[in-house]
Amino acid sequence: MQEFLSQDDAPDFYADSVRIGAGPYGFVLDLGIQGIADTPASEPPPVKRVVLIRMSPQHALILAKLLTKNVGIYQERVGKINLPDKMYGELGLDPE
Repeated sequence: MQEFLSQDDAPDFYADSVRIGAGPYGFVLDLGIQGIADTPASEPPPVKRVVLIRMSPQHALILAKLLTKNVGIYQERVGKINLPDKMYGELGLDPE
């Protein structure tokens, strides 16, 4: 019989890096912590994996919609989250 953790016993993670993979049957979120560059000109530091999360395409779609909704609520309450245009370009995203 599988035991479930109570909310008090569940692991608590911080991540500032995410890689997303998709296949025909599911999505993978590889959450990690970005290392620190030795010098401004050095190569990007490695990312240490914190947790790997796997989910169905249906769950991934709902998660994307819920994140969009909650980020919108946050920005209404706190103010716009500003990101450099360069970041959008590097990620292949539209700023709006």
